[in-house]
Amino acid sequence: MEKVKRVRLSSKGQIVIPRWIRERLDLRKGDELIVELNNDRIVLKPAVKLSKLRGIDSIEGLSKELNDVRRKWDDEIDVRY
Repeated sequence: MEKVKRVRLSSKGQIVIPRWIRERLDLRKGDELIVELNNDRIVLKPAVKLSKLRGIDSIEGLSKELNDVRRKWDDEIDVRY
């Protein structure tokens, strides 16, 4: 599979994420991405889709761990943004 693709920045500062990347990451219209500046690189990361976590807290003993993870995510987002 292709690993690198050159894209062009529009006059509005927009880019198109290639289809193979959208499909591999299951990105759809309206999904949110996290944008980071890492030295001289722009890093795009999909925001965690809560629908993919559905049912995970029903695993025995996982609820406390999940709450801890959610709290850490919330704290990190508050600090960063």
